[in-house]
Amino acid sequence: MTIVASCESCGMPLAGAEDHAMANPQIPYCTHCAPEGNLPPVDERLERFTQWTMRQDGLDYQAAREKAIAYMKTMPAWKDAL
Repeated sequence: MTIVASCESCGMPLAGAEDHAMANPQIPYCTHCAPEGNLPPVDERLERFTQWTMRQDGLDYQAAREKAIAYMKTMPAWKDAL
């Protein structure tokens, strides 16, 4: 059984080095959350999660934002930031 790491910001599986930010397995974030190796400010990431949730789930802004906040609180990178 192979255990695959997950992005500590969004939960995306990090199956190979190419999935990690900057293709560096030492960085615990995916290429989407931290393309340059560091996470953006929490407000910026919350807005991106909100917009993604609106597209994926067809929710209005407020419902998507609430869902995004609830999800981000489960992620190691953001649990203490919100």
